[in-house]
Amino acid sequence: MLLKPHSRVQVFEGAEDNLPDRDALRAALAIRQLAEGLTADDLLLVLISGGGSALLPAPIPPVTLEEKQTLTKLLAARGATIQELNTIRKALSQLKGGGLAQAAYPAQVVSLILSDVVGDPMEVIASGPTVASVHNVQDCLHILNRYGLRAALPRSVKTVLARADSDPRGPHTCGHVLNVIIGSNALALAEARRQAEALGYRAVVLSAAMQGRGPPAIHRADGHQCHGCPPPVPAAAVMA
Repeated sequence: MLLKPHSRVQVFEGAEDNLPDRDALRAALAIRQLAEGLTADDLLLVLISGGGSALLPAPIPPVTLEEKQTLTKLLAARGATIQELNTIRKALSQLKGGGLAQAAYPAQVVSLILSDVVGDPMEVIASGPTVASVHNVQDCLHILNRYGLRAALPRSVKTVLARADSDPRGPHTCGHVLNVIIGSNALALAEARRQAEALGYRAVVLSAAMQGRGPPAIHRADGHQCHGCPPPVPAAAVMA
């Protein structure tokens, strides 16, 4: 981004290859400092999108960025879902799981969210920096047990989880936040359907919940037809 001289806008780049790094950590700490300096007369406007988890790393001490990276990679390699990964990330983060909203209190917070997660759970998208976490330490331990990683946890991670269990960050400070989904698969599909209908098609939204790899949409439409529910012809099969 090319900024004008003396611009008040600051741009931080980081999280190369969608992995948290030192540049992203520096940006996250600067954002936390800005949020903590706000007052009840201020409004914090936040734009959140997929990739936000890697762009906003701020591990709770004594957990280091490297330890958190290693744990995340181990979970991903063993097949953990994005929901499971983000549950662990939130438990170890100063800013995720509503942490950014808490840092900004008592300022009002408006968060505009671009969803990259099926179903648009706001607490999962970018690990929910402005959404109070609905998970607890037992949820984290269950995930770590499932993938055989609990026994191998660094002492720092055990310390943070134990501290959170005895003094959890409550959701009561998120009443000053308005979270709004402004972009998602569902919204994109609805618009695609409207555009197709404007061109004279009878559009059918086959699914807004596809995950992973699957056959092309036309094959999905054929399968739909073979099970006794033929789409109208001419038809536009729309899916995401």
